[in-house]
Amino acid sequence: MVGRSRGKQDKMSSEFDRRSFITHSAATIGGVAMAGTVVDGLMANVAGATVGVSTKKPKARGTLTVGLISDVLSFSDFNGQQASWDQSAFCKGNALFDPLFVTSANGSEILPMLALTATPNAAYTEWTIQLRRGVKFSNGESFNAAAVVANYAATQVTTSPVGPAILPIISSVVSTGPYTVVYKLVIPFSTFNIQLSEQQIAYMAAPSTLGASYKGHPVGTGPFEFVSWNLGSTTVVKKNKKYWRKDAKGRRLPYLDGIVFKTIPDDSTRNAALASGEIDMLLTTNAGSIVTLRKMKGVTYRDDINDPRDPAINFIMMNNSGTQNQFGAWDTLALPYIEKGQAVPTGVQNIIAGTAPGIKGAVNPSSLQWDLSLTPVVSSQQIRQACAMAINRETFLKVIALGVGTVSDGIYRKSSPYYSNPNYPAYNPSGASALVSTYKKTNNLSSVGFVIDIVSGNAEQTEQFAFIQQQLAAVGITVTPRAIEQASLIQNVEQGSFDASFYNEFGGIDQGLNYVWWDSVPAAPAYPNGLGLTSLSATTFIPGAVNFAHQADPTVEIAMLSALASPKGSAAYAGAWGKVNDIFAQDCTYLFLTQLVTAFAARNRVQNWAYSAGFDGKRLLNPDGGSTRWDYVWIT
Repeated sequence: MVGRSRGKQDKMSSEFDRRSFITHSAATIGGVAMAGTVVDGLMANVAGATVGVSTKKPKARGTLTVGLISDVLSFSDFNGQQASWDQSAFCKGNALFDPLFVTSANGSEILPMLALTATPNAAYTEWTIQLRRGVKFSNGESFNAAAVVANYAATQVTTSPVGPAILPIISSVVSTGPYTVVYKLVIPFSTFNIQLSEQQIAYMAAPSTLGASYKGHPVGTGPFEFVSWNLGSTTVVKKNKKYWRKDAKGRRLPYLDGIVFKTIPDDSTRNAALASGEIDMLLTTNAGSIVTLRKMKGVTYRDDINDPRDPAINFIMMNNSGTQNQFGAWDTLALPYIEKGQAVPTGVQNIIAGTAPGIKGAVNPSSLQWDLSLTPVVSSQQIRQACAMAINRETFLKVIALGVGTVSDGIYRKSSPYYSNPNYPAYNPSGASALVSTYKKTNNLSSVGFVIDIVSGNAEQTEQFAFIQQQLAAVGITVTPRAIEQASLIQNVEQGSFDASFYNEFGGIDQGLNYVWWDSVPAAPAYPNGLGLTSLSATTFIPGAVNFAHQADPTVEIAMLSALASPKGSAAYAGAWGKVNDIFAQDCTYLFLTQLVTAFAARNRVQNWAYSAGFDGKRLLNPDGGSTRWDYVWIT
């Protein structure tokens, strides 16, 4: 499990650069999300045309200007898999780097890219990867097994969240030949090859650029090379003239001479820039922006309502344990004893478990600071259920989300093979009021309230909060907003110093991508098979490093491990993931709201922006959630 030593350099980071994640399946505060049914997923503005796909002869020329939502805070927050990517960073990542594998357009196949094959052992605990020969990074370094090993090693010695996130999955990556690597896993993982297509760990950076001390620019094997980067403003890349890939006609990719990425955080400003021609293409996750783009003249538009992937979900994340990050506390307080071969003092163990003063508390609604003297409210399942019953999700979709997307009752859409009705609490304000009254009587309280974190200056999120505040007030729950900068909100969630927070996450072509977000570990079994907290009960589970909701239900962990030990597509695989959804719905781990939509739009002169093909010519899933590839794009 996650209880193995990582050394002194691999401590949890104190903050993320932005809403930084490591997989296409996850989203950002801005609201990336995917919804719909498993079909081809390309929408058309004109009957008979497939938006963003061109069959005309491409023109190898031109510079594309793209408006993105966010930027990293430093170059070290971007470089390969040792960094922290959100959906805008994935867009840039697809320009500079290549992944080991890619996903087919229907989401059902993992196709070769830098790697050729991925073969598991019978137990799914080791995956042997055969790599492509003859590929070089844009600085001339060779891509080989040593490069893959170096990229994995880089995740272990930086402050990136990637290292702690993959800790429950990967124990080591070893070279068994010049072009062969073996990923040795902590647990059986039948869909690990999907991780090497969809996760950030799939993307390879030049070995010379890796390490915490590297201060230069990013270097990959991708279709473009770095030119310049003005953080928070503009990133410029140029054609990699020695790129290793060609199209089906033998023409060297990419077609474009270069790309200019402009960071335009404000949605209306980004839309206006597209309408005026200041930019050629944009990414958005804002409902109002999407409604406008659907009617904008002179542009082509597509969203991912019908893409072959479960959607990301818009929800309010609840701090289920009422504690700060318990894995972070273990890392800081317990691991130093374990690394010295010493027993962890019982007092330390109780702090980590939240049974002794130290990390358990709540946000003070007056000071808006974490207060260890307060008793948490949202750690009560009763209160979480009351909140779920108090929120009219249909009205939220219609009024707040402007009808864009669908109502969510769990982590899967209704067309998912993992879905059956999880019986998430229906809108029932009188039932919610009764639960609140019972909670107050049982705990001898005159009032019930907590704090919800929102991003300051974000008009959409302010409106969302006002709606939720009104709904909860009607059943006797007072909620206070904590409007803070996005980076601070992420820091609070990562550290666990929050009551509740608006969040968007999950989804993807396979639920195994979400294992790290829901993982928890038994505390009591002796290290390294657990966390070495032997004074605690064998039934005590500690949430994993990036299990931000702090749910630590052993039945969730058992169900996920059962799924990952079963072949994808089997009844056991689907049934186990379905059970996870049922538990979350009953426990109200998250207050589900909607399945949102992410969209790309481009001016009519931009061609083939929704098309890409693998090395074998098979069409790829593109765009893939909040990111897209650039190798086949051209301009008239």
